[in-house]
Amino acid sequence: MATRRRGGGGATRLPGWLARLELSLPSRQLFYVLTAAVAFAVGAMISTVIGPWLALPGILLAAALLWFIAVTTNRSLWLMVPFVLATISLGVFALFLAQDRALTDRGSWAELTIVDKSHRSDNFYCQVRYPDGHVIQGSIEGCSGREIGDRIRLFVDPELKADPSTTGPRVALWIWSAAGADAVFTACVVLAAVQGVRRRGQ
Repeated sequence: MATRRRGGGGATRLPGWLARLELSLPSRQLFYVLTAAVAFAVGAMISTVIGPWLALPGILLAAALLWFIAVTTNRSLWLMVPFVLATISLGVFALFLAQDRALTDRGSWAELTIVDKSHRSDNFYCQVRYPDGHVIQGSIEGCSGREIGDRIRLFVDPELKADPSTTGPRVALWIWSAAGADAVFTACVVLAAVQGVRRRGQ
């Protein structure tokens, strides 16, 4: 039997199957652990940490979790809003992660020689030469303190979709950022589960 709860903005009805699922488990703690595991896995799917092919299913499952938060908390914005923001953050980090993973696969570190240098609009532009004589140009971090003829170690994209950089791809940064967003994502779902259990116990 569905449970009806009262709150701001009108009462919402909890589907009977969801209440039965909770009651079928031996303890509330197990319910919370399973909720956290599902939410964290969905967040990992959206972030593409598991694999890029799971991002779209992850977004669809995130919509289901948003519905779960809405029905268990009577549409509580203090959980729904951070959940949506965390979902968007996971999507953004997924784009950066995919970009830097691709750059890692096709790019490489190289010792290049600065052959020209100019200053425009607060940025230093360098022309650097490969050992084979090929010359590329761009706004290169670390170029400002160098002189023409100096050698500089850069991470270079052979397809020139990214400027040469002294830092290279930041795959670890995006993974840790996604993990932080996933923690918020998961916390919102678990807190919704806790709030729902408390309301049904009243």
